[in-house]
Amino acid sequence: MIINNLNKYILGILDSINIEQYKEINVSLTEAYDVKNIINKRKRDSHKGTYGRVGMISGSKGMAGAAVLNLNSALRSGSGLVKAFIPNSIYSIVESMSIEALTYAFDEQNLSLKEVYSEIISFSDVIATGSGCTNLSSYKVILEYLLETATQPLIIDAEGINVLNLNKLINHKQDIVLTPHYGEMSRLLNKDISNVRENIIDNAKDFTKKYNVYLVLKGARTVLSCPDGCVYINTTGNPGMATAGSGDVLTGIIASFIGQKIEISKAIRTAIYIHGLSGDIGVKHIGEYSFVASDIIKYLPAAFKGINAD
Repeated sequence: MIINNLNKYILGILDSINIEQYKEINVSLTEAYDVKNIINKRKRDSHKGTYGRVGMISGSKGMAGAAVLNLNSALRSGSGLVKAFIPNSIYSIVESMSIEALTYAFDEQNLSLKEVYSEIISFSDVIATGSGCTNLSSYKVILEYLLETATQPLIIDAEGINVLNLNKLINHKQDIVLTPHYGEMSRLLNKDISNVRENIIDNAKDFTKKYNVYLVLKGARTVLSCPDGCVYINTTGNPGMATAGSGDVLTGIIASFIGQKIEISKAIRTAIYIHGLSGDIGVKHIGEYSFVASDIIKYLPAAFKGINAD
């Protein structure tokens, strides 16, 4: 569905856009039929290695929950193997709350970049990083090492966006996915949040083109802008999802789908849709006021059934 035919009510916070100006470019809604059958069906002879190895560098003291949400959402989204690279200070919490994940604890005061390479870069088909890393003193060094060394797709969230040196994106050799909310996007662009909101599509497209990245601009209607010029506006989600940790869950789902070798733009688009759909299913049972991020993970199985139903 092309954007010049969209109802402003559906667009929600995008209702300030002059729709007519976009009628000649590729801006579309993401609806159920767009993501149906994107997720690969499991073969009888498959094993855990068939469904991707996801590496996570996330969490820090006081923010262990971000790592737990990353890991559990990736696992619940079908990943075969998920591994966390986490500081000693939160190791026991993450280990106990994500029992299916592999974990590797490092000394944040004596970090060796060889550890990053051997434990995460050499392990992973896709790497996600930044969620909950605010209190990790060595994090900027880790992020820049990933940008310089990793060749697999790299998803950068939260603190990764806050400390990102945009010059490091020039001539990058891997697929990169950035997942900012409006505040983080305003800092990336050095523009007021009001400017980001009022010029969402233009800002997203210009940034994506300049840096050749996939941009997931999170909001009431999350926008995905791709390097090929396509922009997708999500139609699922609700105000109950405006709660701490929702973005960490989305990062885990995106990483899971990319790790499963789904074509990257389809993987991201589908992850955004399922993330919102799970939230929509969840609030029907719980209500918006009591909804928390882990509830998104709880209702992911129902969301998967919903998009795969005949």
